[in-house]
Amino acid sequence: MSNPERTNYLYLYDLPKQTTNSNQIAMIIKDKTGFVLEIKPQIRRELNRPFCTAIVNIADNESFSKAVKELRYFEYEGKMCRGLPFDNSLHGANQQRLHENNVFISKIPKDNQHNSKWLDDFCKQFGEIKSLKISLNPEHTSRGYGFVCFQEPSSAAKCLAE
Repeated sequence: MSNPERTNYLYLYDLPKQTTNSNQIAMIIKDKTGFVLEIKPQIRRELNRPFCTAIVNIADNESFSKAVKELRYFEYEGKMCRGLPFDNSLHGANQQRLHENNVFISKIPKDNQHNSKWLDDFCKQFGEIKSLKISLNPEHTSRGYGFVCFQEPSSAAKCLAE
């Protein structure tokens, strides 16, 4: 039996592991969007990962759209974090689509100005971006490389040609 398509789930990534809790996530969402969550966020901490993630369900479609826009890239405790709506096509089981739409980007300057938002602004000239991540060290500093998953394979091809 397959899982039904999830709707209005926002996944938050790269959250500081030691200090993140459900109340803080709810406050971030309230500060960035102006609305109060009806359902408490779920925090996921993995022992072998330096950051944690959160899953937030936002029932109202308009509020969800605003949260997706406002939390795509956000700062929390001085650290850059990101939020993406649930997208079943981004799962590892869909490797062919991931292969055609993904671009590995190397030699990203490691200073604070060259963050995920900067890379997003640069790459959107090639097409709509589904997901983007700069790989981070446990200290939340850039490792100098990242990944961009475009909506269309042709956008990934344009980016690679550049």
